[in-house]
Amino acid sequence: MKIILKTFFVSCAFFFAPLIHASENLRQLSLGLFPYVTSAQLVQFHSPLKEYLSKTLGVEVNLVTAPDFESFMQRTKNGEYDIIFTAPHLGRLAEKRDGYRRLAMTGHNVEGIFLAKKESSINSLNDLQGKSVMVAQRISVIYQMVEQTLAAKGLIDGKNISIIETKTHNNALYAPLRDEADASVTGILLWQTLGQEYKDKLKVIGTTNTVPGFVVMSHSRLLVRIQKLLKKSLFDFAGTEEGKAYFETTRLKGFLPIDSKTMKELDPYTKILTEQP
Repeated sequence: MKIILKTFFVSCAFFFAPLIHASENLRQLSLGLFPYVTSAQLVQFHSPLKEYLSKTLGVEVNLVTAPDFESFMQRTKNGEYDIIFTAPHLGRLAEKRDGYRRLAMTGHNVEGIFLAKKESSINSLNDLQGKSVMVAQRISVIYQMVEQTLAAKGLIDGKNISIIETKTHNNALYAPLRDEADASVTGILLWQTLGQEYKDKLKVIGTTNTVPGFVVMSHSRLLVRIQKLLKKSLFDFAGTEEGKAYFETTRLKGFLPIDSKTMKELDPYTKILTEQP
């Protein structure tokens, strides 16, 4: 069953939703949201986009997610989402393997932010030797960037540092404050939107490299005219009042075209995905 995110519900409700095929009378679309934060936060962040697309397309758009990254990837593979708002490397895989077509990408870059308690003796990545770091799931692009960044410092998981997996980037963010790890890594978006009361208790001790932001894609079963209307709607969103508020809140910096060079640069990050059983 898919997790259907309703705007007016904080908790997730579960429903069976039929797939929308090009041959059917289009009455609704499912927008699959990559579960990088909690379901309640996904609703809070992306309901304005849902409402805007519903209005411009003239059909009901349902926000949909999955319990974890792997489930989302599998449901994308199964074609359970008409539209996906997903991590860049998962978007590249969806394009190459799952029959999804490019619509737009967000203007921000994905970057991992290493955090420690403000009063901690850990002040840089070099201080992490013998310590633990909590990071979201292994198949996430941030996890892969974290491994690369630490390896460049001679820090290898299981050898001289311990990397602890958790469900979401949001979970990882608070790990030092909960004494679940000595340090943690979260995405730059969550750090930028974090309340000041929590920021005052944490410090940035390092960053990863960057990759392109989220990508939005549509399943190839949707009619070409629907895909074109979706793309236009996304590009026009930033010029609306609700779009301006949305991008201010989410820090996504608008929707941009996706070029082939950008997508090909994501290929190294998809290898771990195709190695999954």
